[in-house]
Amino acid sequence: MASSQNDICNKALDLLGQRADIGNIDTPTTENERICARWYNDTLDFLLRRYVWNFAVTRKVIPRDLKGTPEFEYESAYKLPDDFVRLLEINGKPITNSKYPDFAGGYILMNGTASSIKLKYIRRETDVRKYDSGFKQLFSLYLAVNMAYRFTNKQTVLDRLQKWIELEEAKVISIDGQERPPVRIQRSRYRRARRGFGDYSYAYRTRPAEWAKDEEDNNASG
Repeated sequence: MASSQNDICNKALDLLGQRADIGNIDTPTTENERICARWYNDTLDFLLRRYVWNFAVTRKVIPRDLKGTPEFEYESAYKLPDDFVRLLEINGKPITNSKYPDFAGGYILMNGTASSIKLKYIRRETDVRKYDSGFKQLFSLYLAVNMAYRFTNKQTVLDRLQKWIELEEAKVISIDGQERPPVRIQRSRYRRARRGFGDYSYAYRTRPAEWAKDEEDNNASG
């Protein structure tokens, strides 16, 4: 079972047919270590932002920072935590695409003069031992995809890995989301076009969905 950065990288190298294991990406000395080090953190951040992973959800009270307050437009600034990856809620209110706060220079900018705000967010969790098995599997796959051309220069390898990701991702997200109840939504490309994707709720983007019958599409096609 993977328990370190090196384990994740070596599994990705296995998927690419590389026989030389790495020993340390923090101070890389071999070509394999340098390539893994180049892609590791960016791949981690991408995958953490992609879904709401239970192990990475955290909460923190953020004090108002007078030094970060802009000269106009907003009244207050709150400095983002160093481990911030993706915002989920502010003061218990879910964030949606249509209602998203402004960010600037590592701050959340808001109107009002509250002394603090409560953030629920995805943190940059770097301890591999805290990852669930599904996340580790996807991490190795995504890392292998990002390094595929450098190691193999073969489109067939990339296509194989991407198909594998499609299969694994659906299973992993379903399992990770079982602790949250599914949300029933109406799926309609016509309603989507009228309202825009931003009107879909936070729950749609982060929880497994039970799709309702697409009556609007059926009526339109009939």
